[in-house]
Amino acid sequence: MAAMDATPFQIFCGYYLGLDLQWKYRFFNMHSLALHLEMDPQQLRDRMDDLRLAPEDTRHVDYNLAKAHAIAQELADEGQRLDVEAFAKKTFEEFQQAKAGYDPNQDFENVDYDDIFAKKKEN
Repeated sequence: MAAMDATPFQIFCGYYLGLDLQWKYRFFNMHSLALHLEMDPQQLRDRMDDLRLAPEDTRHVDYNLAKAHAIAQELADEGQRLDVEAFAKKTFEEFQQAKAGYDPNQDFENVDYDDIFAKKKEN
């Protein structure tokens, strides 16, 4: 399979926000996203590892990807392509900034999926 030159942004949008290349919502796992991006699944996995976008890495970044995914899905369902694209760009930028605080000793994946929009509790 000839690999598409998928950007970090495209990978992030597909895997974490559930957005395809046309800004429509769809469920992606590693295999289905690789096919969508015209890549071999192992190539995608290696690229995600290189970019620190693998799930094992993102769990150590203090950013609520579940909430971002839910918002992206809602925007895409409303059919406002420009809004979806703007949200995706903003979210990617925020996530990139949060990645600067990557801490392998912290696990931020403990999201309450019944209340993903909850405000962060003060310590």
